[in-house]
Amino acid sequence: MELHALQQKLSQQFHKTTILERLIWCVPVHTVNIAYKPILRTKMDILMKMLLISLQKAKFKKAEQLSEILLVEELFIQDLLSKMQKTGLITKEEHYRLTEKGLQQLTSGVFEEDQDMTSMETLYSPTHQTFLHGEIEAVLDFEDFPEEIYRHQVQVEELQVDNEKIIKELRSLQTDEEAEEESNLFITSVESFEDIQVNDVPCIEFVLFDDEKGQFTSRVWNTLTNNWDEILQHQIEEKEKTIWKERFLTKK
Repeated sequence: MELHALQQKLSQQFHKTTILERLIWCVPVHTVNIAYKPILRTKMDILMKMLLISLQKAKFKKAEQLSEILLVEELFIQDLLSKMQKTGLITKEEHYRLTEKGLQQLTSGVFEEDQDMTSMETLYSPTHQTFLHGEIEAVLDFEDFPEEIYRHQVQVEELQVDNEKIIKELRSLQTDEEAEEESNLFITSVESFEDIQVNDVPCIEFVLFDDEKGQFTSRVWNTLTNNWDEILQHQIEEKEKTIWKERFLTKK
């Protein structure tokens, strides 16, 4: 559907209000790539607990010594000691000892293991100051693409987003199926945040006047989210309501 045809279709929703102005413009939305390492959290198994407790209470230099005390095959002990060294739970100089991380995980009873680096692409709008969800390829297919840019857009030289906001977005992007399958995977840190490209997203704006209430309102249809955009509507109303009164009421 062309933008002007969509504009005409949307305008049919306003039965009890007067449309004072119709505009079509673009808001910039950034495609970003986020690289991160998820952490696998599982209940600590009994042998790992026994090893950590043993290393906490006494000094051991060899897996053989632990094998004799715990009555467990030395090969299993050696494999587990290697795993705990690799994940930073223990260290060894003259003898094995717990690290602060190892003590914390022993206390909590939860084993945390870093997973391989992974990445995900998503969309971020500096003007909205949030991530947006939608099919950007579908948006770019509009034939009558507007040249006008959103007059209140936020200008950025370098895109920067708070880490907590990025982590929250990554968690929200998991599907229900993935969440069920990977319920023990947690994202606690971001390795990199790359701004790949800027996309112009068309929006259709209506300036409305309710004759009964005597109120001006703004409605903005965001073609990316395929919905009314409350954030842009609020921005426009906050900055322009006074101007609308001067522009439109004097004509009545």
